Amino acid sequence: MNLVALLIAVVVGGALFLLTRRIQAGQEVGLRPLRGIQALTSQVGRAVESGRRVHFSMGRAALNSSIAPTSLAALAALDHLAQDGCASDVPPVVTVGEGTLLPAAQDQLRGAYTQAGRAGDFSNTMVEFVASDTSPMSYAAGVSYTVQHSNAGSNLLMGHFGPEIGIILEAAGRQDMEQIVGSDDPVALAVGAAMSDELLIGEELFAAGAYMKGSPSQIASLQVQDLLRLIVVAAILVFAVINLL
Repeated sequence: MNLVALLIAVVVGGALFLLTRRIQAGQEVGLRPLRGIQALTSQVGRAVESGRRVHFSMGRAALNSSIAPTSLAALAALDHLAQDGCASDVPPVVTVGEGTLLPAAQDQLRGAYTQAGRAGDFSNTMVEFVASDTSPMSYAAGVSYTVQHSNAGSNLLMGHFGPEIGIILEAAGRQDMEQIVGSDDPVALAVGAAMSDELLIGEELFAAGAYMKGSPSQIASLQVQDLLRLIVVAAILVFAVINLL
């Protein structure tokens, strides 16, 4: 069993190394199209055209908690939105519902402004800490107020949410905003399926950063994951046929 695990690790590591080198050499790669991420990447362009900003809420998962990967995925997406938005003078409106997310989001916006050569335009108040993660309904009410008064054209919710997400989606819907939801919570996704335009489900949430503006190693890892997925599916089919025979 250990030998099999070692062999799989060597094969995966080798494939990841080779694909990374090919991408670094400038070779184009093809990733599976994901509707939710395609909609996500178009938000800044639409904001520039309409003059209305993007509202981005990162949920309530602390960076030192067991569900931190959802917030890390949201930060990766924010990095892309902030870079494009700050360069075009339409920075995203950011709300967070947990204390550790506040400095992290502020740092993302500060870096985006610095990269755009406009460091003096950054203000810590561009990221709003709404409520503690222990008060989900207060968080939803606060975010809804921001949505209604921010003149935003789209509403992006990525991170850890619960049933309270319905309050936010309803507030944005009244403003006729395009909405995208990505969460690790099945209840939040169920509500989002009924009230939003697009969903980021499962791996789509965690792959968003790499799809939007990933490094060669991140893009290569996505390709390796797709390859492994195909191998697993093929193996399942082969064993099923063998059992039938």
